Amino acid sequence: MLETAKLAAKEAGKVILKYFNQDVVFSEKEDKTVVSIADEESEQVIIKTIKEKFPDHSINGEETGRTGDSDIVWHVDPLDGTSNFKNKIPFSTVSIGVEKAGKFILGVIYNPFTAELFYAELGNGAYLNELKIQVTDLKLSKGAVVLDASFRDDRAHRKLKTQEELLNHTSKFRMLGSNALQLAELAKGQYVCSISDAIHTYDFAAGLVIIREAGGVVTDQYGNEPTVDSVVIVATNNVDNHGKVIDITKRTYAGYKGM
Repeated sequence: MLETAKLAAKEAGKVILKYFNQDVVFSEKEDKTVVSIADEESEQVIIKTIKEKFPDHSINGEETGRTGDSDIVWHVDPLDGTSNFKNKIPFSTVSIGVEKAGKFILGVIYNPFTAELFYAELGNGAYLNELKIQVTDLKLSKGAVVLDASFRDDRAHRKLKTQEELLNHTSKFRMLGSNALQLAELAKGQYVCSISDAIHTYDFAAGLVIIREAGGVVTDQYGNEPTVDSVVIVATNNVDNHGKVIDITKRTYAGYKGM
């Protein structure tokens, strides 16, 4: 499955690059996010690639929804960072994660603008373009925290309160505009913490496997194992940093149910 996921991500990346400098029409979805032909065509390429090898597997795509009833589910975000893409900011990725019987077992994240291919299988380590990667060993006070870039609805004050409390631990914050990219960058040691809210399974399934295989920790805002119903994902480079962050998010995101 890993080779199929890698191939699908690269083929989808070609679609993203093809449309990046074109005048693409965007429309607004019910959740207020935007979508374009680049998202839709990228997803179709991924689905076609998966179905050629695994016709009986289920697929959960951001644009097409869930199809099939297999206990093996491919969670697909064909263009994570569409707002960046719309504004000609080259911070967008393809994210493909695989879940088997409720357990996330494989992840691939591809940045077509840098040709960086992050991937991992459960128990086999995490890699970036064939080179093994691992999270940094920095303390929270010495590293940077990367946050989800959206401030719509109930997220705004929760995110700001979280950032305010994190200032007791660090003054370094970043926003990339792509959940998958910030997870991948944490896995290769760029950040010590990533917090994403109003998130869907196709946003975090791949990154969860990659970060864990790189030595990091991934939970929901309460410190529990993420599920398909999770809407906040907290990832850090080690258990000590994770505990400090969870002490904050379990309060600032208490009762949060997403968009």
